[in-house]
Amino acid sequence: MQFKNKISELADLYEYFIFDIWGVIHDGSTLYPGVVEAISLLRSKNKKICFLSNAPRRAIRVADALKKLGIASHLYDFILTSGEVAYLDLEKNQKNGFKNFGQNYTYIGPDKDLDLLDGLNYKMVNSAKDADFALTTGFNEDSSTLEEKLPQILDAKKFNLPLICVNPDFIVVRQNGTESLCAGVLAKEYEKMSGKVFYYGKPHESVYKIVCEIFNNNDNSKMIAIGDAMETDIKGATNFKIDCALITGGILSNTLGTNHGEVADKVKLEAICQSHKLFPQFVLPKI
Repeated sequence: MQFKNKISELADLYEYFIFDIWGVIHDGSTLYPGVVEAISLLRSKNKKICFLSNAPRRAIRVADALKKLGIASHLYDFILTSGEVAYLDLEKNQKNGFKNFGQNYTYIGPDKDLDLLDGLNYKMVNSAKDADFALTTGFNEDSSTLEEKLPQILDAKKFNLPLICVNPDFIVVRQNGTESLCAGVLAKEYEKMSGKVFYYGKPHESVYKIVCEIFNNNDNSKMIAIGDAMETDIKGATNFKIDCALITGGILSNTLGTNHGEVADKVKLEAICQSHKLFPQFVLPKI
């Protein structure tokens, strides 16, 4: 692993940059310092940029949120979210007569993501007994615990529903160190119950294939993925055989005892990488 100070030090090594969002670009509500300048520098060098996020919502909603934070559309080529990939796959399923998943589903998540399947002919039902599958986007509040959604998970398992997880992340971290659970926690709990889970998003190979198709690039050596989560960003890039850079100021900030932008302790970081058996090519305190 090579320890660098900022993404500009990698600008001349790659043509295509795949950025995670939460933990790299912002903390869920506030843009990290220097982000616009860093991305603008890459654009000035004609670099191709996409944001690849495990956000359980359509890409257009993420684009609107980024715009409000100061990331205008000219700073990137496209956005791909796990929500977008799930929507497109379920749209294909609908065109195929609901062959893989039935038409009725029970929803496990916050009200803000209720509109994920708007525009499709799926029907949300109140009870798992009337559903063909369950769909989870996460928890209601930043402070939510597993117990909040456990009754719905147990109900889905009672009827052996397949569970669609639209955010494989486990946690996200704000700049003040507050940690919040994501839908990946519910999916793992469902798997512990021997439930069947279908994941959309990182670290699964399908999202990287879509990115390459949109970029119209088949040369992995020209691409780098930048993220803060070992289990999704770093694992996904490693499995897809593209280089990656780990941002230590996101999810790992509490474990490392650092704030965003502070250089991490190398011994602590190497221990984390050893525990995951994942080793990014580069380590950065921020982009």
